[in-house]
Amino acid sequence: MKNILLINPPVYIYQNKTAFIPLPLLVLGTCLKKIRQEGGDFLYEVIDLDLMFKQGFFSDDSSFYKESSDLILKKNPDILLFTVHGLNHIVVLNLAERIKKKRPCLIVVGGVGPTLKAKEALTRCSNIDVIVKGEGEPVLKHLIPALLNNGDFVGVPSIVYRKDGQVIENPRSYLGKDEPIPPPDYSLVCIEDYITHNKTNPYIHPGFVLIESGRGCPNRCSFCAPAKMWEGKVRYRAVDEIIDEMKFLAEKGGNFSFFTQDNLDGEFLGQLSEALIREKIDISWGCYSRLDRLADNLAAQLTKAGCKFIFTGFETPNPGAQKKIRKVINSESIFEKLQIFNENGIRLIGSFIAGFSGETEVELDNTMRFAIECAVGQKIEKLNQFIAKTDQDKLPQSPNNICVIHPLFYMPGTDSFDEEKDKLHISKYSLHPDCYGSFLFGYNEFKDDWSFLGSNPYLNHLPEKKVRYYCSILRLFNFLNSRPYYFALLMSIQKLEPLALLKKMVAHLGEEFVLSEKVEIFEVKSRDYVKNYLEFVPEWTVKKGQ
Repeated sequence: MKNILLINPPVYIYQNKTAFIPLPLLVLGTCLKKIRQEGGDFLYEVIDLDLMFKQGFFSDDSSFYKESSDLILKKNPDILLFTVHGLNHIVVLNLAERIKKKRPCLIVVGGVGPTLKAKEALTRCSNIDVIVKGEGEPVLKHLIPALLNNGDFVGVPSIVYRKDGQVIENPRSYLGKDEPIPPPDYSLVCIEDYITHNKTNPYIHPGFVLIESGRGCPNRCSFCAPAKMWEGKVRYRAVDEIIDEMKFLAEKGGNFSFFTQDNLDGEFLGQLSEALIREKIDISWGCYSRLDRLADNLAAQLTKAGCKFIFTGFETPNPGAQKKIRKVINSESIFEKLQIFNENGIRLIGSFIAGFSGETEVELDNTMRFAIECAVGQKIEKLNQFIAKTDQDKLPQSPNNICVIHPLFYMPGTDSFDEEKDKLHISKYSLHPDCYGSFLFGYNEFKDDWSFLGSNPYLNHLPEKKVRYYCSILRLFNFLNSRPYYFALLMSIQKLEPLALLKKMVAHLGEEFVLSEKVEIFEVKSRDYVKNYLEFVPEWTVKKGQ
């Protein structure tokens, strides 16, 4: 009997050890269960290396690969199904190499990154046997029988594979328009293990759990990998099914639901809210959505239904950059909308982008000012007036909203990647918070990575001098903007705009220190700098979700 392992590699997010239930693998587990019920002769289980890593069973050093591959090999696997998320494709590559040397098993990889450059990735990744493009559900019912019967993949949709030394790409298939998204099989994991672990390692809330509300995004932003993968297609799960899952997880202690789908639209959010209110469901939740596409009057309804925060992409207030990424937003109107949602008790997690080719310092300063204003929900002028009449120790220590600026990011297969591919190079520096002080996601792991299996956090289009400039400036900005009232006070005392203040701070701390120091030391030294100018300095440790 063949043995199939569904493996979730470590996802080390924001130097925090929150462990999320691996939903994609649990949904595939539902499909495998059905295949077995129809006569498939195999065993299967989920191996969550991410949870084990964060529980302390593995270390963030070279021992991880030996110990985790030994654990996998003890299971005598015949087929390994890996899900790639974020940076962890590099872990998949290293594990695949180790495992293949000791056991001739088949290794299958899926996820957003593998989907977008599947043929190129398989050409470069000799230890990967099959890449699944897009959704796994319409593929598994064909792929698993093929894997069990000596690998005849001719009729398997949405895969890239090797045959006689050649890389072959089969046409992609989607779930049918009326075909439901399978629910996750939670019996494959111990939910309580995640809940217990996250009580002391919370993201937003100790009971934070993920729920798949649907799939797809209607937008076509040039930098966005999921948008490219879904090709504008969108579908939602049934609202009653979503609510049942919320209640099930809440009974287990997962009482803060977050919907993983990109950019939920106003119509669906309205339907979901109506049902939650009607059924008197008292479960807090959050989601991704484009704030500029939500009606003002939806805010009160969302609040009544339990919505506590929305993750949204503000990206940039600069018109030229907006056109470049195909996301044009009126910054004045979206700021007014932000205030409306804040007044209704909904907090925003806002993502901004900087580092565009040809971006001027005036434009960068403009982005920073706007990100500070969005963090506090006030224009700089009013913010300064508030600060001037408030004692330092009475200033709010937490922002109304969490606003972070990232460098323009290049995911292989996106339009932005294709536009800049001739300029792209691997830099020694990254602003990705997972990279600071990490072995698994450090520069040495990625310095030769052109596998196209996932995102390389060190990939950049700017000259190295500019990479250093942006990564140092933005790391300090994100640190200071976690306490924006004190950031604005510091600007006021020094009579400097944000960019000028940050340049001064980089010069004081040292560029190399800012670019590469571990999080804990970086935060202590940065806070010490602030102490030179303020009478009162709050705790200034940037934690995940704050």
